Amino acid sequence: MRCCPTLALRSPRPSRIGALALLLAVPLVTGACKSTDKGATDTAAGEAAGPASVSLFPPKGGQGTTLEVDLSASRSFFDYSNIVVDFGEGITVESVTVDDAWGARATINIEDGAELGRRSVQVETSGREKTLTDAFEVISESFIVDPDSVRIGETVNVDLVGRNTAWQGGVTWPSFGDGVRVDEFSVLSETLATATISVAPSTLPGWRNVVMDNGAGDLVTLYDGLKVDRVALAATFDPTIAEQGDTVEFTIQARGTQFREDQPPRLTFFDRFGENPDIVVDNIVWLDAENVYGQMTLSNASALGMREVRLDNGDEGIVIPDAFEVIGGDWDLSQVAIDLSFTVVRNRDNTTGIVSESVRASCMFYIPLDPPCPQGGGSGSGSEAGSDPAPYDQNGAWGATGEGSGGGGEDCPFPTTVPAGDYVWLESDANVITLEKTYDTASGMVYYTAPDLVLADYVPRNLYDLHTQGEPEGEGIGEYLLDGVLPTVPADWTWTSPILTGNYTHNRAEPFVYTWTPALTYPDATFWVSIFTKQSPGPLSMENWSGYVGAMPFDDGVHQFSAEEMTWLAPGGVPVYAYSFIQGREFGLPESIYQTNVGISYIYLSQYMVLE
Repeated sequence: MRCCPTLALRSPRPSRIGALALLLAVPLVTGACKSTDKGATDTAAGEAAGPASVSLFPPKGGQGTTLEVDLSASRSFFDYSNIVVDFGEGITVESVTVDDAWGARATINIEDGAELGRRSVQVETSGREKTLTDAFEVISESFIVDPDSVRIGETVNVDLVGRNTAWQGGVTWPSFGDGVRVDEFSVLSETLATATISVAPSTLPGWRNVVMDNGAGDLVTLYDGLKVDRVALAATFDPTIAEQGDTVEFTIQARGTQFREDQPPRLTFFDRFGENPDIVVDNIVWLDAENVYGQMTLSNASALGMREVRLDNGDEGIVIPDAFEVIGGDWDLSQVAIDLSFTVVRNRDNTTGIVSESVRASCMFYIPLDPPCPQGGGSGSGSEAGSDPAPYDQNGAWGATGEGSGGGGEDCPFPTTVPAGDYVWLESDANVITLEKTYDTASGMVYYTAPDLVLADYVPRNLYDLHTQGEPEGEGIGEYLLDGVLPTVPADWTWTSPILTGNYTHNRAEPFVYTWTPALTYPDATFWVSIFTKQSPGPLSMENWSGYVGAMPFDDGVHQFSAEEMTWLAPGGVPVYAYSFIQGREFGLPESIYQTNVGISYIYLSQYMVLE
């Protein structure tokens, strides 16, 4: 459709519709405004130098949207008094504004039913006509960003409102261009999403495209969808250095902010891998619109290096890159705890019945997290299984609330570990197990493990000393001999019946009788058997509950769960676990405050069965 020109000088860029309801009703996609210092000149003189080429931007628009399209000529072409632009059927040209002989702007309305695909655009001015072949494409999907303007150095929450989109959580992801980081993103529906974005202080100002990636190469672009304003927010963080394990007072001094007293500030810390919660903000206080004071405690295992700080206060946020550096803290032997274990893990294949086996000995010298890392998860219900090894021959049923897939704790930092030589060893009259030093590049942790162990290396009813080779003075733990700290279970054992393989099925209305030999754990160690379930229909039934029946039998080699206990479990496939477990005496390095370390050892079996 054609439209006569609007004879006007360049007007300010049209403002966006702010109300979310209006955004949902009439999404807009705006085009770039190109500034120029050139004035209108004699068009005939321009043509004499050669024919002008004309291009337009943006090259596409969504059904049911209104947008502004820029027309640019390579030579003097446009005439203030006579211009007509035609985008074809289904697109109405609401107005045309000529800025000068080299540029014009057309406001167009794309109808809901406009034909999809590429189309040519006709431009006529002062008797000259240009056909822009396949210059514009009508697409079905479109979206807008609200607000569409951010300041350099700012953190802001934006809404992304789509039309004919099919956004999916965990698949769809936005990109706002160089210098604008997406800190958080959530898909609320197929046509609505929210994002928290941070603008780096070095970001270039101006309009930029926003891209929504819907997976598998499906990209939708909002041309000139976000403006980075030349106005910049700036802030400084003091101190510039903080040491692992220290509690530090800090101040944030900003410029151009409007921090509010009625909305508490919140700090987020980022290292080179992203957000890191290894620093706890003990308190934070609003001082005025541009100043905040607080106190933070760094974990003794805080990641070393530069930290970026993000301060959120109500609807306003600011980013401080390289705000401070975390440096290593001092440690001494009084802070070192020990993790020590020697285990056998077996798994019976449900198809073949073959039992696979792994034997592992491990040791780690570490500094416990300070402050401690808070742990999440569900609360227990009923008796605490296995907390008391007596009396034996008593069964029980337990349930534990959860969040379906299980609640997790905080994303805690890895503890600081300390070397104790190239190897340590477990030493006894029966054998010696050598554990070699291993460095984990992902976590930076040092630990000791024995490769390629077999069951013959695990000697039942045995007591091991822990012997360290030792590091040079000041570089780690020296040579120590810790006597009798790691026992093994009294005997190897084998599950003898029933053989749980090939989807072995049991009727829940009947007792489940099982046998093993030998266990020989009483009174030194614990022997435990459990059958787990989810969504059980009996006394354990409750939304998002899991439960199990368990037994700590006396070592007669034969035991059972009653029919009543089995009916507590839900029908279907269930895991069956059995293990013999023992732990050693409390111990620690002579200089350490941690003298309650205990070595643990067990022989464990995992199987599968079906209840009906």
